[in-house]
Amino acid sequence: MMDAPKSLVGLSIEWTGVHHSEHGDFTDISVHTVTYETEDHCYVTAGGQRVGEAAYVYKRLDQRMGIVIYRPRVYQGRDDVVLNAMFDFHEGTDRAVLTAGGAPFAVADGTMRVVDTAARPRG
Repeated sequence: MMDAPKSLVGLSIEWTGVHHSEHGDFTDISVHTVTYETEDHCYVTAGGQRVGEAAYVYKRLDQRMGIVIYRPRVYQGRDDVVLNAMFDFHEGTDRAVLTAGGAPFAVADGTMRVVDTAARPRG
């Protein structure tokens, strides 16, 4: 697909996948796009609507892999969720372990691709 970038700023990455949790899949975000506005802030859109915002940290490990740790303002109604994502840019996969309140909460398993950045929706 592509080599891991040094920065995510200016990119929009579409994710398509499934979440596994005690509450089932989070189908409202089974397809969503994350737009990285700055080195530490991103927002999420789904169905043309802004559905979330998060602080994040990105670390490029090598040509293939990167780690992203997200701290969303609110995720599935909770304000204590942390997503620990592993991006494989060569394979186009994004897998994450999610915690809530420091305890295991869910996993996300999906594919990713860079898409054009649309105008920032209100919300």
